[in-house]
Amino acid sequence: MSNTIVARTALGPIKGLCSENLWNTKYLSFFKVPYAKPPTGSRRFKDPEPTEPWSEVLDCTEESPGCSQKMMFLESFQGEEDCLHLSVFTRNTDPKKLQPVMVFIHGGGFVCGSNATQVYGPDFLIEKDVVLVTINYRLGALGFLSLNDPTLNVPGNADVVLVTINYRLGALGFLSLNDPTLNVPGNAGLKDQVLALKWVRENISYFGGNPNCVTVFGESAGGASVHYLLISELARGLFHRAIVQSGSAFNHWALPIDRDAPGRIAKALGWNGNGGEAAILEILMKADHMDIVKAQEELITPDVKKQGSISQVGPTIEPYFSEQCMIPRHPREMCRTAWGNFIPIMVGATSEEGLLFYEDIKKNTQGKEGVHSLRDCVPLDLNLNTSSAERKRIADKLREFYFAKNTSREENIAICFRIKDFWHGISRLVRTRCENTFKVPTFLYRFNYNSPNLAFVKSFCCTDPVPGICHGDELGFLFKNSFIEKPITKGSSDHKGIDLMVNIWTSFAKTGNPNCDATRPELWHPVAVTGPPFRCLNINENKLEFCQLPETERMALWDSFYTRQSL
Repeated sequence: MSNTIVARTALGPIKGLCSENLWNTKYLSFFKVPYAKPPTGSRRFKDPEPTEPWSEVLDCTEESPGCSQKMMFLESFQGEEDCLHLSVFTRNTDPKKLQPVMVFIHGGGFVCGSNATQVYGPDFLIEKDVVLVTINYRLGALGFLSLNDPTLNVPGNADVVLVTINYRLGALGFLSLNDPTLNVPGNAGLKDQVLALKWVRENISYFGGNPNCVTVFGESAGGASVHYLLISELARGLFHRAIVQSGSAFNHWALPIDRDAPGRIAKALGWNGNGGEAAILEILMKADHMDIVKAQEELITPDVKKQGSISQVGPTIEPYFSEQCMIPRHPREMCRTAWGNFIPIMVGATSEEGLLFYEDIKKNTQGKEGVHSLRDCVPLDLNLNTSSAERKRIADKLREFYFAKNTSREENIAICFRIKDFWHGISRLVRTRCENTFKVPTFLYRFNYNSPNLAFVKSFCCTDPVPGICHGDELGFLFKNSFIEKPITKGSSDHKGIDLMVNIWTSFAKTGNPNCDATRPELWHPVAVTGPPFRCLNINENKLEFCQLPETERMALWDSFYTRQSL
């Protein structure tokens, strides 16, 4: 039997691989499937364009290298500018009944990450009847450059079929310029995701997937991306359910406010400061793609890192309207009339998201009570100067709340970052759903399942044996990764956790309701539209519990720092 297979698409034939997962379930893999023209040359920073058809069989048996980036946890620079590819995993390209589709958007702060099976292997989800798609998208300046001048043309932002995508990262995906004559408003990386979803709508039936039953899910920056897709008119009707994991458009890192980033990147590449944004764009168009990535890394100063930011380039409110405008207004305003208010969503985070910053916190915490670090915990979207009296007042409130029972300075600061950078953004998303959605369910979860074997992110971020589940560690229960050290045997705690999470995620993808045999006898209700306190499904290795969100008191404290209109 051949280990390859040829499938048709609306654009042309492609060759994929016949594969087996950990438990010998057979499935088909199609890698590096192009969903857009290469964003190189004159298409750098521009809105993505659909790929052209082909006639010969396209070899899709090797993985995409991912988009240009500096690797997280490593000092190496990797990826290619020609990176707008997706992967499809399916059990059957011609089933008797079309299967639900799950499209995954990776995280990485909009500056790193890819759909590589080293981290996002399909082995667990492919056990169920779904088709899985994973994507790459442009990152950083190459994906989010934004210019104000529109003439520069750089507008910016059970059986399941599993699809993964690549999208442009960092400056190559999110550079934004103000000059409307330049036509670089930004958010090209988000627009890559929209085009990938259009590809799914037009092609997924060739892989046994149902284009009328598509669930988009993503984690961290991928979760924030899903939230943006839910509120942007560009994505209207391209999917039918959504799962938002550990990120939302309300997180400060999901809407960076540094409008000077393009100029600072250009200066690092030799710009003399003259000629305005047209000169900036000229410099960036001529530069090597990896030099742009290295230049954007120079923007991440120690002070920026202390505040929990890993990028100064990302999604932006586009400075002028264009036909492909992704984010025309502040996300808070977009949420009020969003098309996504009319589809069911599942949303949540891990118990100790802030452990992602644990090692940096250990290095930077100063003073017995961590006052300096607590000032860094003040939400950036409050726009307070470091030395302002209001910033000090908030830091004092945080110190009083978190250090009344002092256990560990570093752990308490990590808790602050957990709330500021992740949970409070999730809470604000849920709040807007309560205010603007009445008949469509919002299911809230909290992931607290302990597994040293599957918690690969925590193993990179914490050299000390601290309790809690780190940002990103639920991914080890949804995707096979190469960091698993011990075999996963059926009946083990790891296997039970994987089975639980996969059943919840795929049940929601199939029906819009995460309640299933794996969650019984506990009944998971949608969030009440009356608003906080919110109730969630608390997921741990001992039991499932539908309860009031344990972070409720902390959410109220962080809410108090905002006006009612700005929440």
